[in-house]
Amino acid sequence: MFNKEKLKIFMKEYGDSNKNLAASIGMTPSNFSTIWNGRQQFQKKHMILIAVRYDLTPQDVWEIFLQDDVESLKKERLK
Repeated sequence: MFNKEKLKIFMKEYGDSNKNLAASIGMTPSNFSTIWNGRQQFQKKHMILIAVRYDLTPQDVWEIFLQDDVESLKKERLK
């Protein structure tokens, strides 16, 4: 999963809708919706395209795309 709220902040700053962002990273709105609703994850190439589009820092990339997954894995290992 990704941090949807943090990504929305950058989308709003750039005036992007889901449809605009999908088109800019070469994805259909339908496929983007599947990811947006948590049924799939962004592929690495899409993460990179989003990072370039919004001039994300490494910290932003971590927080949007990786941090939630790492935290989930840590919790699983503690069980």
